[in-house]
Amino acid sequence: MGISGAPQWRARTVFAAVILLAVSLASLLAQSDALTVYEVQSQDVPVLVALCLSVLATSFWAPSWQLKTKLLPWWALVGAAAAIAAFAASGAYAVFANYSLSRDEHMVLFDMAVYEKGRLAFPLQPFWRPYARALVPDFLLSDRMPIGLVSAYLPLNALLRLAFSKIADPAWFNPLLAVAGGFALFDIVRRLFGPDSRASWVALAVYGLSAQMLINAMTPFSMTGHMALNLIWLAAFLRGGKSWTVVAILMGIIATGFHQLVFHPFFVAPFLLWKLRQGEWRLVSVYAAAYAAIILCWAFYPLLASAEAASVAGAAANDDFWRERVLPLLTHRTPGTTGLMVMNLVRFTAWQHFALLPLLIAAVPVSLRQRGLPGVLLLGIVAWLAFVTLVLPYQGLGWGFRYLSGYLGSFAILAAYGYRDLEARLGARADGIVIVLSALTTVVSIPFLLVTTERFAEPYIVLERLIKRQQTPFVLINTEVTPAPDDRWTTHPFGQVRNLPDLSNRPLRFSSNQMDPELLARLCGRGPVTLITRRDMQRVGFEANVPEPSSQFDGLIRAAAPKAPGCFRKAT
Repeated sequence: MGISGAPQWRARTVFAAVILLAVSLASLLAQSDALTVYEVQSQDVPVLVALCLSVLATSFWAPSWQLKTKLLPWWALVGAAAAIAAFAASGAYAVFANYSLSRDEHMVLFDMAVYEKGRLAFPLQPFWRPYARALVPDFLLSDRMPIGLVSAYLPLNALLRLAFSKIADPAWFNPLLAVAGGFALFDIVRRLFGPDSRASWVALAVYGLSAQMLINAMTPFSMTGHMALNLIWLAAFLRGGKSWTVVAILMGIIATGFHQLVFHPFFVAPFLLWKLRQGEWRLVSVYAAAYAAIILCWAFYPLLASAEAASVAGAAANDDFWRERVLPLLTHRTPGTTGLMVMNLVRFTAWQHFALLPLLIAAVPVSLRQRGLPGVLLLGIVAWLAFVTLVLPYQGLGWGFRYLSGYLGSFAILAAYGYRDLEARLGARADGIVIVLSALTTVVSIPFLLVTTERFAEPYIVLERLIKRQQTPFVLINTEVTPAPDDRWTTHPFGQVRNLPDLSNRPLRFSSNQMDPELLARLCGRGPVTLITRRDMQRVGFEANVPEPSSQFDGLIRAAAPKAPGCFRKAT
């Protein structure tokens, strides 16, 4: 049956789907060593093709089915939430073997080990200080020779995960955060659209069937926390009143200190501008004062951690967090940011509910017409994208575009507004579009992305097992960067150089490109060193498209061997 009405929406939807399909297929021709391009090519293109074809089809035809008006009873919602949490927690093992692929994820576990000892930074003994960068190649509080080990991230993600680990498997931490965010979203949409509105169903479906939400919840990535805490904050903020303002400010304290300073305050700012425009000066003044204090306190935290490490180590603090971390972030510019952000947004779209694209297209005119909440939500997303494009467009490893995870709730609410507009134009066929695209998301997109994510993770997990089974006290991992002959992206073992902050793990792992012959020979004085060469990696399916010869690594070993005879071992 043909859809009548809404010609502008249909034209915009067809245009967007055709452009997205063209960009997706064109990305297959790109020869790039960028991880984001590789991820689009290897994971996203089949999903994007299915998404675009589905959206094109449903923009011209959709059944006259209807969503239920009433939401599920509380016990059914709790059961559905429990099922989603269990799905994500089991995926941490089934998809990732409970292994943190990226250094971002590993540093959460690293900081947990620091805080478990009751310290803000773990003091590094003088012998190991020259090896600090070889032991922990990136994301340390100090990039120079530190006297204490802790990451450059703010502490609350690691602290809360550590506290949770005392009562349950920490693999459940992010899944339960995602569920908490879902309940906050439920509270928001029920208050916005009423308890018996189908728009509430749509918002919950867009959130619950987001592969980005589900798969990131299987990892220790902090973005799940940002997503959940932003939604809880927004639910409290919209409720208003003294009690809920206190709750919102408490959430602000946690969310600002969860990962990086800028993420949560940036989310909050458009809502305060909205209230300011409405003349609520007193309320805005309360929030502004609270957030000024929150930001100031968390900005001081890195200096406190550095000073604590210096005090324990009996040395002078030499960490300069602001000069080494903040200023480079603000002044450094990544080349090709426009193309990279296009790929980021293409990837984001592939990892969402198939209905988000057409519903968002319907929601944008609503947001531009209204100066209320829809406009604020859209402004927040656009402002954040502009900021990320300028400052930090490269996300590294991630599932979807994880820097937008904090705004998944905003997208879900906008989708509900788009649905309401579409329902007014198309009647029951708007429900048919949502139902068909929900089914395709469930049976096509999510299973495919789960399988390809597991395939992506497998070489890292196999290499981790190879490193862990070595019997020497130390291993030296070849981390020399060699471009692939076909200019394509390749796996790199940089993230496998991971140690506990007290250096109690065995074997201790060292990065070859942060090592010199003198340091390596000195290390041999404490025990033999197993070499993890490129050949070892390739026999387990890692760095398969990189030439085996490694001049830098081989030269390092040749220079150190005469000073440390009999030190080096082959991997077994």
